[in-house]
Amino acid sequence: MNNWAQLQAEWAGRQMRFVPSPPPSTAKARYVVVLIMHEDTPPRFLIANIAGRGYCTPSGRIEPNESPEQAARREAYEEAGAVVDELELLGYYRLQPCSPEEPDECVAPVFLTRLKRLEPLPSGSESQGVRWATISEMSTLYYQWSPLLEAIFRYACERIGEASAQRQD
Repeated sequence: MNNWAQLQAEWAGRQMRFVPSPPPSTAKARYVVVLIMHEDTPPRFLIANIAGRGYCTPSGRIEPNESPEQAARREAYEEAGAVVDELELLGYYRLQPCSPEEPDECVAPVFLTRLKRLEPLPSGSESQGVRWATISEMSTLYYQWSPLLEAIFRYACERIGEASAQRQD
């Protein structure tokens, strides 16, 4: 069990913390993050090589009139060519400030899913390619890797393990 309150990171000039529960109904969801997992041993995650950043999970801004779930599916496809299965909400990031234009806090729901199929990257994608990586490989691959990110990926593995055990019961 992680002490989530102790783990934080900085991303694009904002403080980031993870909360392993659904965001409050009053929270402003502005971004989404999608962890696409393959249940190998050890588990692997699909990461995209984003121009100007490097390897990271698909993520991005929620568009007007779009739900977080719709944004997660769109970002997975746009950045990785991934058509994903059912989305499981892992928790959310608290971002402070939300952006340079929005100084208040906002949230970014974090979803866990499996891959249905991988398609060629769509035209105009900011991604330069994708690859699968284990958690141990990500420390050298992932853009701005941190103890917080490692804890979230390990938490995702635990959640998948719990779901697999329930299916076998």
